[in-house]
Amino acid sequence: MLYQISRKYRDEPRPRQGLLRTREFLMKDLYTFDATPQQAMQTYILARKAYGAFFDELRIPYLVAEADSGSIGGNLSHEYHVPSSNGEDTVISCGSCTYAANEELAKTHFTMSEHQRSVGDFVPYRSWFGISKDRTQLFEIILPQHIGSNTAGLSKHREAEVNPNLVKFLYPHLDLSIEHALGIFIDHWKENPPSKDAKGLELLSRPRLVRIYDYRIPMSSMNHHQSTIGGGHLLHEFPSNVDLEIVVHRSSLDLARIQEGDRCPKCGSKSLRLQQAVELGHTFYLGDRYSRPMDAKFKTPPAQQIDQTSLITPRGESELRPDGKDKSFFQMGCHGIGISRIIAAVADALADQQGLLWPRVMAPFEAVILSNEDHQAAAESVWDILTRHEPGFDPIDAILDDRDRGLGWKLKDADLIGFPVVVVLGSTYSKEHVCEVSVRRLGSREKVAMQSLREYVARKLAVI
Repeated sequence: MLYQISRKYRDEPRPRQGLLRTREFLMKDLYTFDATPQQAMQTYILARKAYGAFFDELRIPYLVAEADSGSIGGNLSHEYHVPSSNGEDTVISCGSCTYAANEELAKTHFTMSEHQRSVGDFVPYRSWFGISKDRTQLFEIILPQHIGSNTAGLSKHREAEVNPNLVKFLYPHLDLSIEHALGIFIDHWKENPPSKDAKGLELLSRPRLVRIYDYRIPMSSMNHHQSTIGGGHLLHEFPSNVDLEIVVHRSSLDLARIQEGDRCPKCGSKSLRLQQAVELGHTFYLGDRYSRPMDAKFKTPPAQQIDQTSLITPRGESELRPDGKDKSFFQMGCHGIGISRIIAAVADALADQQGLLWPRVMAPFEAVILSNEDHQAAAESVWDILTRHEPGFDPIDAILDDRDRGLGWKLKDADLIGFPVVVVLGSTYSKEHVCEVSVRRLGSREKVAMQSLREYVARKLAVI
């Protein structure tokens, strides 16, 4: 294993939202190298457990979602998200089980709705069009006009919307920035018909229409759609002197955008929910995605030769091929956490109207001690009690606010900074010689005697 914590840079056109989207940021990267896919998967699981323990210690709400590996490559990855209204990612999770996935990979439970059964074999359909970046391919996604959903416990039907991120995942060269794909596709081939050589053979690839039918569309509706020459769309405007290749696929995936109350693919309950979230970490199983093209191998001693002929990847595919030599490709993984982004995400997730509210492990100090002028000496004694080393007690990282300000001003400033525990020696201490201890995250405020203070504060810190 190799890891590093370093600054990274990107050409971010629109830096925004503080530390969430910047041109310079801190990143923790971990790179793993194993001999076999089995060992690499064990390492991947260990890395996921370590990331889980890390986010557990932050004591913030987070989601672990199945994810698309994107340009990094590999065939297995997971994202770590914190729900946030400022998030740019959409995470689909189930309220009844542990299922969670990002929008690109999220699925629903495959079942024919009551609406579809009632209308027999034929299902009314609608189309969504997309176009490739080079403008040579048109994608037509055919969905039922209406699909069932369950919102707030009430079953109803809604108009189907395509999940463009899923289509992009299936066809990476799709250009999602184009809105009127059909018209642009027709205009492109009117203006740029395929050229031919002296023998009449086309020099460029033919235009292609890729039709993908949602799994809910039965064969009868597919046949009807094909017989209507594009389902009544504008393909009759396509130039007659250009041959259009039509490729038809019937998808096994749910191509419709998931909505609140859809059925979970894992447990079957109608409790899927959508949350905006900020991605804080990502783990990738890479296999030999990089080691093979770079010819990165390791030599195995004769007594430890690795039989790679029967090794299977986590997705059930044969990944390695025997080389007939005593060298094998490294099985790799890479894992990253956005350190600087965590600060902004946690601040956004936990802050309230009074100010920031840091978890214990991120706070500048675990506790702050506030007093008025009359109790400055007693406040210093409280600081000694909390920070001293004693058998069975770890010292508490506390700070004494001895600035020349009133107690009310100090209280507001402590809330604004977001100390986990605030210990106050004010009017209550004058009357009863007890401290007031408030833990805003727990909504608690109690009077605590000096002899019980250290144990009380330690107990509160253990759960925040």
